Amino acid sequence: MSPTNTDVPSMSSVHPGDRWNILTRTGPGEPAGELLRRYWQPIGIASEFPAGAPPAHIRVLSENLVLFRDEAGELGLLALLCPHRNADLSYGRIENGGLRCPYHGWLFDRSGACLEQPNVPAAQRSAVNWRQPSFPVQERGGLVWAYLGSGEPPVLPDYPFLDAPAEHVFINRWLSECNYLQANEGNIDPSHTSFVHRMEHPAADATMTGFEADSAPRLSVVETSYGFRLLAERDYVDGKTFLRCSNFILPNGASANGFEAMYGLGGATMLWHVPIDDHTHYRYEITYHAHSELDSAILAQSIEAELDENGKRRRLLENRFLQDRSEMIDKTFAGVGTAFPIHDLLVTESMGSISDRRTEHLTPSDLGVMRARRMLLQAVEDVQAGKEPKGIWREDGLGSFTDFVTFSDWIEKNADPAEHAEQMTRRNIYARTEPDNAG
Repeated sequence: MSPTNTDVPSMSSVHPGDRWNILTRTGPGEPAGELLRRYWQPIGIASEFPAGAPPAHIRVLSENLVLFRDEAGELGLLALLCPHRNADLSYGRIENGGLRCPYHGWLFDRSGACLEQPNVPAAQRSAVNWRQPSFPVQERGGLVWAYLGSGEPPVLPDYPFLDAPAEHVFINRWLSECNYLQANEGNIDPSHTSFVHRMEHPAADATMTGFEADSAPRLSVVETSYGFRLLAERDYVDGKTFLRCSNFILPNGASANGFEAMYGLGGATMLWHVPIDDHTHYRYEITYHAHSELDSAILAQSIEAELDENGKRRRLLENRFLQDRSEMIDKTFAGVGTAFPIHDLLVTESMGSISDRRTEHLTPSDLGVMRARRMLLQAVEDVQAGKEPKGIWREDGLGSFTDFVTFSDWIEKNADPAEHAEQMTRRNIYARTEPDNAG
């Protein structure tokens, strides 16, 4: 595979903002909503739903659902409102093999079948004819995944962290008050790292010097089975090139580097931006390393520092993210502390809940953003034409994700970045054994 640069927009290009806007509408029947429903989506962190936990109201892709565990410990996902009189099933009881409505006692199992109608005279019951909409759900990699599309679900791709030991994975999520698309576009915008994330702080790893050495990286794209690799080359101070390989994962995922300075190759920070509705979403962060246990206490501490006593974000658009202008003098570029996710939330929420793309002025630094939008539009057209979009697999083994790799590394100045990324895949840096660190 070789990188392509044909999508670099000119400074004077006319921005088809209205064309991109269809990608922000995610409800049932909307073109982008139908696309998103073709893929498994994370809808929760598994540890939040232990045995005996109450049913939970889940809103995703503008649909209201109820997630529950039955008495056997199996998860079920149903439409939220009881089909009898529209009572909220998340207030229901877990008993007799399913979820019982609190209003009149109708009982539904995980498949949505109505097992009992106890308020209806026996001779007039028609439980067999009632079925609550239900959706496939599974637990993998510490997450709860749901498929909200029609027909049989595809294979859940074999993301590197799915079957990893729990000590090698750290999961968190943030509520974001903006559309999923503009937030995920930040993950495939390498130049922003040289600015909003710049800081003087012990937690900033050695790779930060690479981002600061060259704030205008040279970008190229390599298509993959799931989306594309985005290769960002920066001139480094000792004559070498600092190379970062991130990824766009259709339709609403991405990846970034994975703590190489601390643990070496074999890590990945994977992100999914899952719409609650068109104006809000959850940002799921999965930090993973194949060969090293993560210091979860330190990771959790950095998150807790940004939360109030109720576990909610302290820094919000309404309080201007508690920006400290004095901090901007010599500590951080943005003046909102040292947590990377907060930096991202600041800039993406400040665009408005749905950014007006008609007023954008894109440059060559937006190569990843442009390629992702075009790929998403093509995927929308594929779905409308009755075709499978990229990144959908129907047979076990096909969704192996073997062409996935993400890293930050230093390479020789004239080395081919695409070939270096290919070397990483051949070395299988996500194998559970230590990779060969030779080039």
